[in-house]
Amino acid sequence: MLQERTFPQKVMLFFKGLAMGAANKVPGVSGGTVSFVLGFYEELIYSFQKVNLKALKLLLAGEFKKFYHYTNAQFIFLVMGGSIFSYFSVSLLLDYFLKNYELYVWSWFFGMIIGSIYYIGKDFGGWTKRNFISLVVGASIGLGISFLTPAIENDNLWFVFICGIIGVTGMTLPGLSGSFILILLGNYVLLLVDSVNVLLNVMTNLLTGNFDVLSDPIKVRYLKIIAVFTSGSAFGLVTISHLLGYVLKHYHKIVNAVIIGFITGSLGIVWPWKKTIYVTDNGVISLDSKGNKIVENYERFIPEILNLETVLALFFIFLGIGLILAIDYYDRRRKNKLYGLLGKNISYSFSRGYFTDKFEKLKLKKSKYVNFDLQNIEDFPTIIDENEHLKGINVTIPYKEEIIPFLSKIDKTAKKIGAVNTIKFTKRGNLKGYNSDVVGFENSLIPLLKKHHKRALILGTGGASKAIAYALKRNDIKYKFVSRNPEGKKEISYNSLTKEVMEKHTIIINSTPLGTFPDIDKCPNIPYQFITKNHILYDLIYNPAISTFLSKGKEKEAITKNGLQMLELQAEESWRIWNQ
Repeated sequence: MLQERTFPQKVMLFFKGLAMGAANKVPGVSGGTVSFVLGFYEELIYSFQKVNLKALKLLLAGEFKKFYHYTNAQFIFLVMGGSIFSYFSVSLLLDYFLKNYELYVWSWFFGMIIGSIYYIGKDFGGWTKRNFISLVVGASIGLGISFLTPAIENDNLWFVFICGIIGVTGMTLPGLSGSFILILLGNYVLLLVDSVNVLLNVMTNLLTGNFDVLSDPIKVRYLKIIAVFTSGSAFGLVTISHLLGYVLKHYHKIVNAVIIGFITGSLGIVWPWKKTIYVTDNGVISLDSKGNKIVENYERFIPEILNLETVLALFFIFLGIGLILAIDYYDRRRKNKLYGLLGKNISYSFSRGYFTDKFEKLKLKKSKYVNFDLQNIEDFPTIIDENEHLKGINVTIPYKEEIIPFLSKIDKTAKKIGAVNTIKFTKRGNLKGYNSDVVGFENSLIPLLKKHHKRALILGTGGASKAIAYALKRNDIKYKFVSRNPEGKKEISYNSLTKEVMEKHTIIINSTPLGTFPDIDKCPNIPYQFITKNHILYDLIYNPAISTFLSKGKEKEAITKNGLQMLELQAEESWRIWNQ
């Protein structure tokens, strides 16, 4: 589960979904680009990837709360709710403008596509021979499509399902417009205008008590079409999100080069100045089975420059380009940021390497992640004074609790935990504390859980242990802290770990630094002879990958996991917090 959101944050996320849905509806603009610019693209892909076999098992087992947390359902509902709502509102406006101001609408689209080409290509770099060939291939395909006879509308349900898969690519691939591809397939108006309008009309009638509308065969046909299209879109979202990580990781440059080339070559299809040519039979325009004129091709022409209509069309082209440039300007401002890790003796720094690689992949050339290695937390204000571009800080041992007095605000989850590992610098200059450890631990542990994993032992009582305890409580797992100097009912000593206690607590989490590099031979002093194959041994240590603690668990055939995935997940949650 990701960090709990406030009501204003939920509203903002809904409007971000609204913007993404509107972009997906507009040919030439990618909803993925909007989500990237507005800072929720990675959480979008991450959430769709969580719709997998593990999520299905949780659902079938009736673990609805865990399913809700694991799939990040709140985020999906808010974003997709905004996106779906935009289809009902934008489609009506788009339908009107296409009928009454077709030249200007297509001019605007044309300008936005030009702007999108610049937006995607400006930071490409690395134009090797292979990438250039990929660009040419993409451009050739796009150019070839531009001069093909446009596809005729096809309402075959299997084809509509495929259109759903293709149409949703604009949401998952920045720069690739699914709506534009639907135009090429001939089903843009059918799927994103007519069907949506009919659905809205049917819903309005049903809400007013008019159920006769369901007897209208034409409306029922459109309802079937939009249902199948929606199913194809959902299927495409999940499958493409799973494939996207692999493809972009291994063929990032090639994929981007093909996309740039394709969109460039496709400009011909949305050239604003064209005359529609219809199929004729002995001079009479042929009609299809629905009474619509059958399009044979388009006759493109160069407009008269001094014509007022042409001047207005050029204005809308530049308006479309300007819109994308405005997004680019916002994006560049977002990139000029400094982030860092606050801790003591942190030269090893997982976070610095992770975010440095992340910034390189995202082409955030002006973003930087550094270590703030302090021997005394009292020196923290000096970091603020000397680094005016700071936007976010991660906090590690030993300052997760000591940092709290220096903060202006604390997120309610971090306040309940009593530890902070993520600091966001707000627009007003305040420092707000969060805890992303709970997200990283929870999402990495849940897939390992079985029905008998109901109790846990947390080895250590530091700041990280508090986030672990919070996550366990949220998932209805009872726990006890194990400490050398126990205090209170929730803590027991290492000497208290009898066979009965070990058998009862089938989850054991090491939150101590024992066993980390270079002291890899050390491990918590627990009775490992009582470990069984029913146990989970979870070590927050990731270096070495298999600590002595985990090695002893493997000898007893226990399920083991190190802290690398937790670190990666909490890092991604920190990134989301900084950009929300």
